[in-house]
Amino acid sequence: MAEKNILIVDDISFIIDFEKEMLHSLSKDLSLKIEVDSAYTLEEALQKISQNNYDAVITDINLPDGSGITIAKKAKEKNIRVAAFTINPYKKEEHDPFFDAFLQKPIMSASYVKNIRHLLNL
Repeated sequence: MAEKNILIVDDISFIIDFEKEMLHSLSKDLSLKIEVDSAYTLEEALQKISQNNYDAVITDINLPDGSGITIAKKAKEKNIRVAAFTINPYKKEEHDPFFDAFLQKPIMSASYVKNIRHLLNL
């Protein structure tokens, strides 16, 4: 069974829990093992990216201690695909160079799954 490792970065634990459930459901549908790690701050995310090998990072753009763009830049240094998770996807053009996909808050199941499949090249 193939395996993918994903880091979710958000300062709201409910969002992380919900995304984990969505990814768990997707893994069953695709017969794919998805390991999910989480970080709640910019600093924690940067440390985890430095210490682990992820296939993808899903990050909120606006974190209390910094920007998801900083996380995206660090992930790109390791050739990790990155999705922005934002309430305002209309600013996509200004963030385009940093992200491979854009996920909109609130989470809509169908579009979330479609974007995750794109992010993981499935």
